[in-house]
Amino acid sequence: MKLRILGAFALVLVAATGHAQADDRTAASAIFFRDVTKSTCGFKMTPESALKAATTLGMSGLISEPLFSAVSAICGEVKKGNKSKTIEIQVPDNRKVLRKVMIERAKWWQA
Repeated sequence: MKLRILGAFALVLVAATGHAQADDRTAASAIFFRDVTKSTCGFKMTPESALKAATTLGMSGLISEPLFSAVSAICGEVKKGNKSKTIEIQVPDNRKVLRKVMIERAKWWQA
């Protein structure tokens, strides 16, 4: 009986560790997405909206399809002259489903 409890506890710890690593990949993708967008077209987004976009689009790696399509969509809006507080883009996620994402422009002190 005690061995079963110990095995269940070990299984919970392994699952929690795997979940934390998956979140780290998404967070790293969000940081990379924010940096690439800032350096490519000069759009400075908030870290929260970058994380939300990375989660919504399923960006789990640094080189992924949703990352580049999202960057090109944001740069396209910036080149059109969109100076609004938020930019709405529609890009396919990692499963090729079209998603709408709201990206918030960062204030000058958040850059």
